[in-house]
Amino acid sequence: MDGVTDGSYREVLTAMFGGRSGISVCVSEFVRVLRQPVTEAVFLRHCPELARGGSTRAGVPVFVQLLGSDPAWMAEAAARAVALGAPGIDLNFGCPAKTVNNSDGGATLLKQPCRVEQVTHAVRAAVPASIPVTVKVRVGWDDAAPMVDIAMAAEQGGATWLTIHGRTRTQLYKPPVDWHAIGRAREAVSMPVVANGDLFSVSALQRCAEVSGCSAFMIGRGAMGRPELFVQARTGSDRESLSRADMQQLLLRYVAQLLADGAGQHATLGRLKQWLRMGGLLRADMAQWFDDIKRLQTLAEAEATLTQAPQVAKLSSRKSSLPSISTKAPPSPRA
Repeated sequence: MDGVTDGSYREVLTAMFGGRSGISVCVSEFVRVLRQPVTEAVFLRHCPELARGGSTRAGVPVFVQLLGSDPAWMAEAAARAVALGAPGIDLNFGCPAKTVNNSDGGATLLKQPCRVEQVTHAVRAAVPASIPVTVKVRVGWDDAAPMVDIAMAAEQGGATWLTIHGRTRTQLYKPPVDWHAIGRAREAVSMPVVANGDLFSVSALQRCAEVSGCSAFMIGRGAMGRPELFVQARTGSDRESLSRADMQQLLLRYVAQLLADGAGQHATLGRLKQWLRMGGLLRADMAQWFDDIKRLQTLAEAEATLTQAPQVAKLSSRKSSLPSISTKAPPSPRA
């Protein structure tokens, strides 16, 4: 997720539970590919893990995500990323941002599945066969009717696997999520299909698996409020649920990691607020922290607020609109 899942975030999440976070692969924020070479500095800014072999310190590989539409320039960027140490390349054909779409990037290419195939084929040909080339899409631009065509285009282009967010571009993040469309795509291709969208709990993972037939999942927004969800998905238990104190320590580690990675105090405060805002959809304590911190101007004030004793009355008045974690065991997913 652009502006959210930076290297510092990946570092603290993959280090959870002694490095057994349940996360098998991470994907970088997208690198925008226009009609010019992407510099090494840009790649390292988006994927600092390239400087240490393409993995987090916990050993989780980080694929470099590219966003663009010109096959030749995308191929050149992919080759450059691999030369710098990327263990895999992910192609973003799902971004719904208007600025990206208006410049012929992201989900715009879903209008013409042949373009998805062309870019995927060019990238596949530009990197060694041992390097995975994965594709991320939505179910369509304004309806899910072309989902099978999009999936087949990615496969014909040589994609290693396909990740599908179960909404159209015009939906943005509005309900409902269409896991049935993901299932139609999975049945139409032989490559693995990874489901994505509204995976906020173990029970949601189980329902998605039943509807789509998928056994691998990409978790994005759900990890902001339930970073333990990856390991819970593997165990089928909620015993690893983070307490308020656990989440407090995780957020403080994130702040420390951002500062250690060179972020300024203002930027660190902004990232902290962003995590709290998104996590607050799933956790009442994070929602309360966000309410308390969102108008603060200094990082020191925010850190002091995080370490204050909980205000029980306030916490109990804020309820999440998203599902709670079930203890029913899902199929073994690949996070």
